[in-house]
Amino acid sequence: MENRLTLNDDIKTFLEIDNRPIWKLIIENDIDNLLALPGDDEGVLDVVKELFSNGESQILKEYDFETIRESNGAFIRDLVRLIFALDINGTQDEVLKKVADSIFDFLPVLIEQIQKETFGYPARMVDNYILSEAALVRAALMSLIYYYKVRQDIDALHFVTVMRTTVTLAIMRNYKNIVGHDMVETAGIKEKVGETEAALTFYNGARDNLKNELQWFVESPEMGPNEDDVAVLKSLKEAYMSIDRLNNTAEYTKACSLIDEVLTREYVEFDFDEEDDGDDE
Repeated sequence: MENRLTLNDDIKTFLEIDNRPIWKLIIENDIDNLLALPGDDEGVLDVVKELFSNGESQILKEYDFETIRESNGAFIRDLVRLIFALDINGTQDEVLKKVADSIFDFLPVLIEQIQKETFGYPARMVDNYILSEAALVRAALMSLIYYYKVRQDIDALHFVTVMRTTVTLAIMRNYKNIVGHDMVETAGIKEKVGETEAALTFYNGARDNLKNELQWFVESPEMGPNEDDVAVLKSLKEAYMSIDRLNNTAEYTKACSLIDEVLTREYVEFDFDEEDDGDDE
């Protein structure tokens, strides 16, 4: 039986179904009323109208995804919403395929441009609008990852996961909890498609990015991990265990035990700026 999305509360929120009639009309397959909606200046509604009227979208074919500019990220998010709505509809798979194929065609070009525009970040200053647009693209890819997990499409999931992690590494290197999660998840999907060496590269990358976090806790036995620290340490443990598993070694057994010990510690928030009550007056 084919896995499809169901209109749960999370997807309702994502589609903004109460505020935008387009998604409700698509889900209900009400094409006549969909085509009667006023256009949105070559936005996703006009793409939908072209697809349902002509079977093709000139807007999608000619849209400039390579130039990073304000509104691109929102448009891509809407294309993902369109995939969700079409999937729930269940009768418009040809239209859905054309939208998905278009996204898969332009993503490598777009992601490469994001890498170029953000090279050296955060040490190098990057315009905020570029970071904002890149973040919107990453959010769209997170939604696509959810979608292809539900559909159990391993090849598509592999593609969008790698694209997502490429954006993460371009704009979020300071966020170890996110970097670790994304690199480990990418390594896992690489394993599933049989790319073991590439998987090891990502696991080793996660290890190298996160190992100093463990060392800090080893040297600070009085400190417990906060929520972000827990995410980092769990990703590091997964990387260590996976490296050992793929290499048939036990090199990181001790490190994993240390992580387990740190994870049992209670987190206490310290106010390091608080004046010492014992200071001489």
